[in-house]
Amino acid sequence: MPHIVLEYSDNLPELPDFRALFDDIHLTLNRIGGIKLENCKSRARSAGHCHIGDGNPDNAFIHLDIAFVEGRSDEIKQAIGRECLELVKRYYRLHLSENLQITLWIRDIELDCYFKDPAGSLNYQ
Repeated sequence: MPHIVLEYSDNLPELPDFRALFDDIHLTLNRIGGIKLENCKSRARSAGHCHIGDGNPDNAFIHLDIAFVEGRSDEIKQAIGRECLELVKRYYRLHLSENLQITLWIRDIELDCYFKDPAGSLNYQ
């Protein structure tokens, strides 16, 4: 916990250094949200079959989904969201145009509905 998923359209000509981007996101979650670095799990996924807006082949998107255990205040979530959005923009700065949409969604995971193995390591901070 948390789970960080970066999804992007496959028409972006150059990809960022995902390891560096995820390191920066993990550090942000730790600094602002008190989340332990060893609990962060990040992955990037290319969305190969996309239709964005009017179908213009230059349209592109990046979506960052961050999910962690419920309990953090809206202020903390907003601070994480603002900073992570700026990180994504910095790593994709070469692609910033009116054809690129960047979105970010922070959501809570209900602890009663989250399971982990080994179960003895249920420290989600």
